[in-house]
Amino acid sequence: MWRVAQQVIIILLLIIFLASFPMMILVDSESQAIKLNIQQLPEVYGQFLTELSRGSLGTYQLGYQERSIAADIGDNFFTSFSIMLIGVNAAVIISIIFGIFISRFKITRVFSAVINILAAIPDFIIILISMILAVNFYKMTGIRIISMRPESGALNLWFPIILVGFAPTLYLFKLIAVKYYQTGGEDYIRTAVAKGMGLNYINFQHVFKNIEPFIAAELVKVISLGIGNLFIIEYLLNVPGITKFIFQSAEIQPIAIGLICMLVISLIVFMSVKLVFLLFKRGFIYE
Repeated sequence: MWRVAQQVIIILLLIIFLASFPMMILVDSESQAIKLNIQQLPEVYGQFLTELSRGSLGTYQLGYQERSIAADIGDNFFTSFSIMLIGVNAAVIISIIFGIFISRFKITRVFSAVINILAAIPDFIIILISMILAVNFYKMTGIRIISMRPESGALNLWFPIILVGFAPTLYLFKLIAVKYYQTGGEDYIRTAVAKGMGLNYINFQHVFKNIEPFIAAELVKVISLGIGNLFIIEYLLNVPGITKFIFQSAEIQPIAIGLICMLVISLIVFMSVKLVFLLFKRGFIYE
């Protein structure tokens, strides 16, 4: 327990340090050189702790308005959380279904070929191409599938969810496909086939149970891919999420709060995937 507390304290201190970085960077007007004003750190940290001690999260700048973080953070947190939760869980489920349970069908071969092509394209380019296609689709059909307006509701959610889940799906499907191929050559799989066991039974009771630890070990990277895309998507699509506290301010208070919220979202999403695995095993796997 003490070790976990130490890790949490270290992570929080690192977040506060990163949040203070924009306030330390100064540009010398004469030499046009970038300098670090480290002497300002005690004052910056003091202001941050003072705001928290007052029971306030502080304020942030939105255009020409100064708004309270506490008043806006709830809706923004829920938006980013919804996008990450649905996007990452969908990526895990789709990758497992195509990588294990329907891997013998032709549709999986088509899916794999598309994945291999898209994996060679950077995520940022895929997001831009998706936006261009969505705009052209609207011009041809009059049907709006994306919106740049923050108050657009569902239009600000479902398209970002797809884009956030895209990179994790690419990465996880390729990992599961390789592990499925390796597991299929193991002696216990050959023995199960020789005994006449059904393919679905083998996939559920043997293959999935042996691939799951590899998926669990890569969850942190999968979530980090989703978080990385979330930053890009919320900025480009003007989604009213938690990243606006990070992008639209150079002060320590909103940046630190935004990064801490990102950490909380990552932890909740991680636990949600673990819960999905637990419920799946309870329902379909015989321990």
